[in-house]
Amino acid sequence: MTTPPPARTGHPYYMHDAILRQPAALAEMQDKHAQTVQPVAAELAAKRHVYIVGIGTSWHAVLVAEHWFRRLAGAAVPVDGCHSFEFCAYPPPLTRDDAVIVVSHRGTKTYSFLALELAKAQGAYTVSITSTAPGPRLQVADAELNTVEPEVSAAFTVSYTTALTVLAMLAVETAAALGVNPTAGLEPAQLRAGLAATPAAVSAVLGNEETIQQTARRFHDQRRFVSIGWGPNTANAYEAALKIKETSAVDCEGLQVEQLLHGPFCSIDDQCLLTLMAPPGAGYTRCLDIARAAAAVNAPVWALVQEGDTELTALATESLPLPSLPEIWSPLAYVTPLQLFTYHLALARGKNPDRFQQDNPRQAEARTHYEL
Repeated sequence: MTTPPPARTGHPYYMHDAILRQPAALAEMQDKHAQTVQPVAAELAAKRHVYIVGIGTSWHAVLVAEHWFRRLAGAAVPVDGCHSFEFCAYPPPLTRDDAVIVVSHRGTKTYSFLALELAKAQGAYTVSITSTAPGPRLQVADAELNTVEPEVSAAFTVSYTTALTVLAMLAVETAAALGVNPTAGLEPAQLRAGLAATPAAVSAVLGNEETIQQTARRFHDQRRFVSIGWGPNTANAYEAALKIKETSAVDCEGLQVEQLLHGPFCSIDDQCLLTLMAPPGAGYTRCLDIARAAAAVNAPVWALVQEGDTELTALATESLPLPSLPEIWSPLAYVTPLQLFTYHLALARGKNPDRFQQDNPRQAEARTHYEL
């Protein structure tokens, strides 16, 4: 068994290393799996139903992937994204005509390998998307697509974006294998080209780390943090909230853009930072409405916008321009400033972002009462 590296007690923590590694890791995935996804995609294209399963951050990757498969494969192969616990507790009627993709960072979480074992027991075709050194019970999948070595930090970042990259490749190649008639801009060649541009886009975002750090320091004493997205970025809103809880133990929430206005906005005030992921797309106009509404209650807004944006930028307290990408691949770039913000927020609040709050004695005691 490999001895874990010693805990770090100051910047740069392991989480920071993982965030900065992402451009190279995303490019590596596209090179490493350019051929390996092809036979897997062919199998998926021949199935009656595909289920994508994950828990925690991996569940957020599942939700993004569900959006991608639905848009690219359409009705040719129905795809459902499932939480691992729910999949095990209320399993669908699986047969050998179905496929189950299990996403897991380390391949050691109970409901991840139980979901895989359940699928295999029913004869379904199984795929695991996991680290280069997964737990043994996840290594029994019919196909294993490895991402990166297990992360040292408990705040997973590079394993999230590399899993997303592999899922994106699978979605594109499954659609290509099906021969579906995609809408303009979603042809396989264009999709592959757009995906190939994501490492450079993530690298460009990382070049703004100092600006993001300043934003985190400016708003570090807010009592609440709310992240907003839509479409493929809805799950990134959930992911940002999860990471802030893990690293700073502060009140936060992730919401779909329209959902915010149907009740949750009633709790927004000047002690809340609203983060809007707002590339061009269906939810952009709603983000304009939210920014104006936030001003009325004195709530600061941090807007993540596409470079060249002027309208939302003028309304936001602060904005961060991001490289232009097709909306479908925008989650890979738009999660990056959220990761850096989370990291620097933890530092500003005097927290160790690697430890899952296990340096807090009460949290450490609580952790003895449950297994993951």
